Amino acid sequence: MPGYEAKFVNAVDKCFECPVCLTVLRDPVQVTPCGHRVCKTCIQPILRNKRPRCPLDNLPVCDDQVFSDNACHRQILSMDILCRHNEKGCTWTGPLNDHKKHLDNCDLNNVNCPKNCGASLERRKVDEHFTECDNRQTPCLHCKQMIVFSSMDVHLQSCASFPISCPLKCGVNELSKQTLSSHMNLECPLLVVPCSFAHAGCSYKAERQKMPSHMEENVTSHLMLICNIVKDQKQQLSLQRERIQLQKEHLQLQKEMLMAQKDELIETRSKTASGEFVWRIDNFTRKLMDAKSGRASEPLISEPFYTHPHGYKMCAGIWLNGIGTGRGRYISVGLQVQVGEFDGVLDWSFYPRYTFTLLDQHESKKDKKDIVATFEPQGIVRPSINRQLGKGARRFVLQDDVIGSTYCKDDVIYIKFNVAVKQPPSGFFAKV
Repeated sequence: MPGYEAKFVNAVDKCFECPVCLTVLRDPVQVTPCGHRVCKTCIQPILRNKRPRCPLDNLPVCDDQVFSDNACHRQILSMDILCRHNEKGCTWTGPLNDHKKHLDNCDLNNVNCPKNCGASLERRKVDEHFTECDNRQTPCLHCKQMIVFSSMDVHLQSCASFPISCPLKCGVNELSKQTLSSHMNLECPLLVVPCSFAHAGCSYKAERQKMPSHMEENVTSHLMLICNIVKDQKQQLSLQRERIQLQKEHLQLQKEMLMAQKDELIETRSKTASGEFVWRIDNFTRKLMDAKSGRASEPLISEPFYTHPHGYKMCAGIWLNGIGTGRGRYISVGLQVQVGEFDGVLDWSFYPRYTFTLLDQHESKKDKKDIVATFEPQGIVRPSINRQLGKGARRFVLQDDVIGSTYCKDDVIYIKFNVAVKQPPSGFFAKV
């Protein structure tokens, strides 16, 4: 960029004038050894010549003989100048260094429209320009939405409130796009519509204004159509009821078969047992909370198992919130003798040895510490439907010892129940 073309308040000494562009030096550099000054941009073409020379005395110069003259630069920047818009009426004067800052606020300086319409105008005229700017916001006359002025034509093509006339020329004008659909579907007398009894089989179609006379003239035929529909629906309803009843009976039969298979499976598994049952209880934390709050009834009852093939039928019970002296702090466990298939050929009473084991789920075998409780009830007599005796450990394990320990992993605990018959049965199967 060449030198400054500003209007200086006072005459500028020739020593501050560039000998190349003949204006006041901009970013002056000094050529040695002659000491002449040149604009930084003006010296560049000279230095690119094969044999650069000073433009004043024609002495040879080199790149390493050219230096920025900061002192001269400061002097020039401190000189007072007139605003570039002085001829338009701006009265500002000040140091050259402050001119750019002044232009940022000068009312006569040209600026681009803040709304990016492309116009360039004096700062003082910006507010006036906003009233005619193509990018100004203006309300749509129909929907009142604020729209960019230059986009108004495009907006009107899709404006839901833009007034239009009925396309069938029924005489209704000033419809909006929002109300046109309602007018056509409900009001327009020239729209061809089907008879209200089309669903019943009437195929008549005509302009809406002609439909009342059709309805008046065809009351009997319409009534017959409705009667036929009612008759068909009654027949279909009767068939549906028959199908539903058959499905209900089939479903009930399947439920009964499923329950029978389930009972048979449990009984088969029970008969092949050897007096040991491992109970897996998942969602332990939730079930414990439900037991404490009373949301769930206790105890939890296991499926039955046998002490040995053709032996005594047993089932296990767990009170997660304890029972009796263990209630609230302990987990209680117990075993109950149930009416079994082979009770008639077994010895009564009998003397079992119950063992309850809370299994440690620690990954290391040497670190496993199962919790074991043993109980030996005396002389259990033969049970009946109304009398099934249960025995167990009311304070088997503290609830706090289970929660957060290796006994409860992935919210699952395992309790093993073992029944050992101290005196082998001498019933039917023992004698054969």
